[in-house]
Amino acid sequence: MNKLTENHFSFKCPMNWDEMAPTDRGRFCDKCRKEVFDLTNCSIDEVIALQKKHGPICGSIRVAQVVAAAAISLSAAACHTGSGTAPITGKPVRLVFRDQTIDRNTIDGVILPPEQLEKMKRRE
Repeated sequence: MNKLTENHFSFKCPMNWDEMAPTDRGRFCDKCRKEVFDLTNCSIDEVIALQKKHGPICGSIRVAQVVAAAAISLSAAACHTGSGTAPITGKPVRLVFRDQTIDRNTIDGVILPPEQLEKMKRRE
């Protein structure tokens, strides 16, 4: 499924998604007096269908970026036999994970017209 990326926006909006009033399909922008659709989980085909129904639309996608990746403790992984015990000592192995920090950003703005989305989809 082809999902929207920041390349599918013709204009990036400076308004803050979290400060907009919630609606059934996203948020309402008081500055533009328009609904901003939450398109995070939509495919490009679903976005094109929305555009055919509503005309030009504003949309928002959430982008998650892992700031600190999870990592297995190398010493524990090297000793792991699959049975849950270390091969040399026979003691239980505990795998240690570092905390993951996920930074969630939104990209808000005007989505490209359906024709352009179709062209981009074919190139991907």
